[in-house]
Amino acid sequence: MTTLTQLQETMTAFLTGQGVRALTAWPGEDRLVRTAPLAVVRVKEVAAAPAGFQNYLGQRYDGASRTWTERYGQRAEVQFALDLYSPVGEGEEGCRRLLDQVAGTLQQGGPAGLALEKWTMGETAFHRESGMFRGRLLAACRTLLVAETDPAGEFLGFTVKGGITHDIRDNP
Repeated sequence: MTTLTQLQETMTAFLTGQGVRALTAWPGEDRLVRTAPLAVVRVKEVAAAPAGFQNYLGQRYDGASRTWTERYGQRAEVQFALDLYSPVGEGEEGCRRLLDQVAGTLQQGGPAGLALEKWTMGETAFHRESGMFRGRLLAACRTLLVAETDPAGEFLGFTVKGGITHDIRDNP
């Protein structure tokens, strides 16, 4: 699974856990044939600068392998685009209620490891392509990417603070 997919799934699980009907973008099913308001989550942008894991965070001992690994960090910002859909039967009011619900959820903070910096909301309008009302909300989160090296100094992968792991050995 790619890191972007994991980020989408993390935000989707967070919203679902807060009672918001949500799914990730491109889930492999027809997402727009719905009878209730729904939030569709996708990663719009990831920005990490400066390039590379140059910020040394120290060492960690692995008791199982009896080896030390070095840890490096990098700050990153992830922007999520939440497309909020409401069936015609619910009208634009259904879309606005969903926007209010998602905004209230985000005011409580973001998913573990993703600190919510800001969110912005756009207009709601009828979306011809889906045949539903649609609104958009953008949520900007900051996080820390932590990378580890093996004893030889090779990067093993990285973890998004909060538990999203990308192992280079599994998915280069």
